[in-house]
Amino acid sequence: MLALRYSTPLAGLLLLVLAACHPDHPAQLPAGTLATLHGTWLLVPENSHADTLAYRRNTYRFRYRPGGRPGFRLAPAGHFVRYDVAPGGGLVAQEGTWTETSTGRLLIHLPEVEPAEPDYELEVLSYQQGVLRLRRLAGRPAVEIIRNH
Repeated sequence: MLALRYSTPLAGLLLLVLAACHPDHPAQLPAGTLATLHGTWLLVPENSHADTLAYRRNTYRFRYRPGGRPGFRLAPAGHFVRYDVAPGGGLVAQEGTWTETSTGRLLIHLPEVEPAEPDYELEVLSYQQGVLRLRRLAGRPAVEIIRNH
């Protein structure tokens, strides 16, 4: 009983320290709110599976990957930039637009891509612990994107 009495403040202190170390981001993306996704996101192929693509913010400390990481930038007012890995390394930016078609779904239009690519839709599956999970609904399957990068 005596040991329990002394461990209780210690347990409280440990919980306080753990709470202070928790990452500062929402556990789940609020429905209909895309403002929390504004910014640049880079692909994490090692966490992507089947039709689900995993992304982290470009400020995350990634492991080195030869040639770079593809990704995208989601900006206010419907501005979208897709970053693809260039043939010699580095990234090529392709500007376009995004529109929210329904809660958690984005229609992506890239008019400057040659040859012309059809519009495609991204479904936001989750945003937890700094990892954004998306599914590409039309166009090339997500598996193809992972294999090519």
